[in-house]
Amino acid sequence: MAYLRAVVRVLYGVPTLVLATLLVVVLSPLPIRWRGVRLASWFFAWGVRIVMPALGLRFVCTDPQAIVRHRGLILANHVSFFDVLVMSYLVPMRYVSKAEVRRWPFVGQIAKATGTVFVDRSDKANRAEVRQQVVRSLREALYPPLVIFPEGRRNPEDTLLPFRYGVFEIAVETGAPYLLCAIHYEDTESMTWQSHRETLPQSIRRIVLRDPSRVWLVPLQVIRPRPDDDPQRLAQQAREIVGEALRELRGGKA
Repeated sequence: MAYLRAVVRVLYGVPTLVLATLLVVVLSPLPIRWRGVRLASWFFAWGVRIVMPALGLRFVCTDPQAIVRHRGLILANHVSFFDVLVMSYLVPMRYVSKAEVRRWPFVGQIAKATGTVFVDRSDKANRAEVRQQVVRSLREALYPPLVIFPEGRRNPEDTLLPFRYGVFEIAVETGAPYLLCAIHYEDTESMTWQSHRETLPQSIRRIVLRDPSRVWLVPLQVIRPRPDDDPQRLAQQAREIVGEALRELRGGKA
């Protein structure tokens, strides 16, 4: 049964992924906007709703309108490569991502086409410029929301990493409200590339053979920073709020 399910997922998911990528890339130069967002970004969001079921991943959001209505930053814990799909399921989003993502097949093309800001963490001068790019982006428009994972890297463990306070400095500088969210996978192990102990083909095989499961996106609080707020205190506060929500989700209270 698992192998039949895998065949269906591959035959359904791969062509969908290829077609969605082509559409997003082809449409990205066009100035056409719908509801203030580039058409390419909408096609990515619509494609997500097809690809996620192909992965056997059922999306659950406790308050969809909190996501749909938000203007500004969205800050969430970072569990898996699939977090971008989860965040884009309801509406288009913009992202800040590490520079090497630009070179990844499919993912890199989509990221560039949907306005991702790429960060080269090895270049301090570049990071300063990226920060100003993020600031300019927020001052120009608060929609679609800009998603940043303040842990700074993927973390499938039960304990949150410290939240980097750079994004909170940006929020204070721009006055951009940020919506805190918690992402929780029912089967975290199967949705994470365990690069330290398996190859990418092995990881893909594990994912297509996996049983269906759910992923929760839980909107929490909207924080409206003031000019005199301490970014480090805001980072700690955000980590505590997201951490408490994750403990409730893991305890089955969602």
